[in-house]
Amino acid sequence: MAPTPPHASSCPAPSSSRPSTEPHAPASHAPAGDPSTPHDERAVLHVDIDAFFAAIEQQRDPRLKGRPVIVGSGVIASCSYEARRFGLKAGMPLGEAKRLCPQAVVLPGHAQVYRCYAERLFERCRELSPDVETYLDEAYLELTGTHRLHGDFLQAAARLKQTILDDTGLTVTCGIGPNRMLAKLVGKTRKPDGLVRVHAHEAEAFLTARPIEQLAGVGHAHARTLRGMNIRTIGELRVLPVGTLEALFGAPGRLLHERCRGRDTAPVVAREVPLTISRETSFHTDTADPRTLEGMLEYLVGRACRTARELTLSARTVSVRLRYSDGESAEQSRTLPQASAVDPIVLALALDLATRLHTRRVSLHAVGITLSNFVHGALEQGALFDEPHAGRRAALCEALDRVRGAYGHGAVVSGRALHLKGQVEEDRYGFVLRTSSLTK
Repeated sequence: MAPTPPHASSCPAPSSSRPSTEPHAPASHAPAGDPSTPHDERAVLHVDIDAFFAAIEQQRDPRLKGRPVIVGSGVIASCSYEARRFGLKAGMPLGEAKRLCPQAVVLPGHAQVYRCYAERLFERCRELSPDVETYLDEAYLELTGTHRLHGDFLQAAARLKQTILDDTGLTVTCGIGPNRMLAKLVGKTRKPDGLVRVHAHEAEAFLTARPIEQLAGVGHAHARTLRGMNIRTIGELRVLPVGTLEALFGAPGRLLHERCRGRDTAPVVAREVPLTISRETSFHTDTADPRTLEGMLEYLVGRACRTARELTLSARTVSVRLRYSDGESAEQSRTLPQASAVDPIVLALALDLATRLHTRRVSLHAVGITLSNFVHGALEQGALFDEPHAGRRAALCEALDRVRGAYGHGAVVSGRALHLKGQVEEDRYGFVLRTSSLTK
């Protein structure tokens, strides 16, 4: 990944014409020694990659810069800011997107390439903080207690933005707050390529007039319920006692009671063990061919199991989901007798689940596999001495991992996945998976 020429990182200055709904966040550029910004105040930095997939495609192909770019299949997984000016957004069907923006460039996406960019970017984040919690296109960094090392946190974040830009060619938006929720929320007020901080004493004024939908944990259903009660802003939510919120929304109601007051005690945790490992893709053409389904499922199982082995994890639970061309979905999970990260063991269960799920006479649009309920250790926990073939299976998987690590995952294609040769586009990473695999 070749570095790009340095550019000036944007750090928007306070604006007197800023809407009153953002009264304090932009003004938080106090010097490090200001007594209003005590050094022992908790500080969390949220780093959000701007228009992640689309920005990478524009970086890889300079001809796309300044043009509306969509990455997705069936629906938008990511779109450039040029496309967003036409009202396009993630999750929108591609048919509607093309109607709103006929000149948009639609790309299927390259999931493996995006992961490489993200990991490179997260490496730069780990140079700033030992506690970094990463997701697909964002990261939380715990900065509390590092003031003597970094000085002013806004300046440290500005340096990080410039390093990321020089290293990857991507812009990020950084928000700093006294907790995770506020750091992410304040960053959203300065996208793209922004940098802003909100302090604990500014939280109430910052939150009060913001739309209720912007509060973490308020999805479409909760927002409809609250707006039906004439509660439109985060400040108005505070009139409801915690008991009422729990009656409305169950246990999450207590979290909403805390968050609408700017309180969030969730720590930043470097997740060494992921909760799930998922690989899924849309078919290039909707299909009812069982060989195509089984071939893609075998390929996805191989990708997921290889990732688990790289983390020295074995999965207890396997889930398969199918999405039909009419939008209906089906999903089923089952627990393995012994935790495993060996392709044949996981695949056998996945194929059985897929057979049970595929009951409709409707073509399939997408298939996915999820591994979860992990344990550390051997590829087949508890089975190495119980079954004579277990050791050979594990050795074969480890040998394949070495070959693929040296020459790319596409260097070896076997079994049912061979049916996909000539039907699915390939590169050195293997078959080019289409969205919705990009969201996993």
